[in-house]
Amino acid sequence: MEAPILSAISEFFDAVAKLRKLGVIRSDKYLGDLAEYIGQHFYEIELAVSGRQVGYDGVDKEGKVQVKYHGSPTRTNIDLGDPSQYDNLLVVLGPGSLLRSTAHAEEFLVYRMSSATARSHLNQKKGTYSCGKLPFARQPDKVLSFQAAEIKLVEPAPK
Repeated sequence: MEAPILSAISEFFDAVAKLRKLGVIRSDKYLGDLAEYIGQHFYEIELAVSGRQVGYDGVDKEGKVQVKYHGSPTRTNIDLGDPSQYDNLLVVLGPGSLLRSTAHAEEFLVYRMSSATARSHLNQKKGTYSCGKLPFARQPDKVLSFQAAEIKLVEPAPK
């Protein structure tokens, strides 16, 4: 294996160890843990102690919250879980997500939707809930930007 690859792998695991020590990474699902931490920051979610909590990841002032992360540059949809198990859904789109609008340069875009909205994305054939780009064409509810070393809060666009 080439030295630059070994170095990058080492840096990756060093970063994971640092994030674990800081309480951001809580399991072996690094990107999901990162999305939950971002959601926790913006919405004061009390995350479930168990990483095996069924149906939702935590609770905030509005009830049960499910958090999903999408960072794939090739996957055209995102699984929304089971909306009967949560009150609100947070979807965090990472820097490489194919679902992102090109209008936003910030690294992480956060969208919040009700379980009722998530239910409207039923895939009749599979009996599952998922969606593509359309729900993320709107202004994100929150954004996290590293470039400015600050967190920018974006107000939702008027309806």
